[in-house]
Amino acid sequence: MTTVPTSAARRRVLAAGSLLLTGSLFGAGPASAADNVIMRINFTPWGMHAQYFGGKAQGIYAKEGIELEIRPPSGGQQNEVFIASGREHFGVANIDSFVKAKASGVPIVAIMIDQPDTPVAVITLKKSGIAEPKQLKGKKLSWFQANVRAQLDPLLKSGGLTRKDIEYVNVARGSEVQMLAAGQIDAIYGFSYGQALTLEDKGFPVNVMPLKNFGLNNYGTVIYTSEQLLKSNPDLVKRFLRATLKSLIWTKDHMQEAVAEVIKVSPDRDLKLETRKLGIIYDIYRSPEYGERFGWMTDARWKDTIEVFSEEIPKKPAPQEMYTNKILESLDEAKQLARILQQGR
Repeated sequence: MTTVPTSAARRRVLAAGSLLLTGSLFGAGPASAADNVIMRINFTPWGMHAQYFGGKAQGIYAKEGIELEIRPPSGGQQNEVFIASGREHFGVANIDSFVKAKASGVPIVAIMIDQPDTPVAVITLKKSGIAEPKQLKGKKLSWFQANVRAQLDPLLKSGGLTRKDIEYVNVARGSEVQMLAAGQIDAIYGFSYGQALTLEDKGFPVNVMPLKNFGLNNYGTVIYTSEQLLKSNPDLVKRFLRATLKSLIWTKDHMQEAVAEVIKVSPDRDLKLETRKLGIIYDIYRSPEYGERFGWMTDARWKDTIEVFSEEIPKKPAPQEMYTNKILESLDEAKQLARILQQGR
């Protein structure tokens, strides 16, 4: 992977790279046989990103004429802006970040849903005895500034609670697991297959309350690009998605091998634990939403997703503005992956 400069040097490199890449990737006609493509992911690399690192190591992206660089999120920056500006080309985003950016006028577009359902959950230690929403009354919940409180409303309502009945404790990303284990907070707002498995791996059995089980009808994570790149170089978008789908197909039967590529760039991660997490994610992929094509999107699901974030955004975009299925429609690999996953149900 190319070393990314920092501070002033990084800005100079990005400025120069932007000019070169814009000429190469936003030009008319098919891209060259060796496109330098930057993908920005939503967290520091872990199990959920194994297909990208595994696919790159297997040469799957290279066979599509793509020299892929995968970058972690940029602290203090809105990653979607990098993609929209043409500095970078594709991204994986949590749905809240994507909707906020799109509603603020950032010209990006979803080209495939990664996870069809929100993976967000409230996680507590079994020894706390907190196993139902009503037991959260008066308790301390970890919270990131970017989180959207409306996502919790269905769970709180099921327990006869309101937002005022819990205490939101702002935490640094990554510190919530230690804080819960140490008793500094009572519950984590996190991923059902993320912090929960990490805690149990460390000897702390947990209760998990997935928000989707209480009526939250959000999409989960999304793969997107800029409106400009989709318009000016649809061939590159198609090749990128095809390589991603092929990587997902390969990873299904080579999970530990794919995760090992993640460990190379995130050596603090545990191979077996991250492979377990990836297995759970592939179970999520077996959604009826993907019965015909993996990553398929609908107006109805986008409408429900947007509605959850309505109080956090300046105006609600129309569902049709959020996405396109046009590229997926042209890829047999989307059908192939759907069949493979449904056979495993």
